[in-house]
Amino acid sequence: MPKTSNGDFNQKEYNAKWRAENMMRVSATYKNEFVLAFREACQKLGVTQADVIRNAMQETIYKAENK
Repeated sequence: MPKTSNGDFNQKEYNAKWRAENMMRVSATYKNEFVLAFREACQKLGVTQADVIRNAMQETIYKAENK
């Protein structure tokens, strides 16, 4: 377990280590107008951009598994 200099548990360091071992970043580049329109659409629908992307990824995985 990560510890601070005085021996206490270091939550921030633990989270960073866990994230590095268990998470990956997905990145893409699009035209400004497209991204701004997507951002605005998400706000109007009351959903986060991450939720929309996650759902699209999950749906793609599901389609591939059931093909």
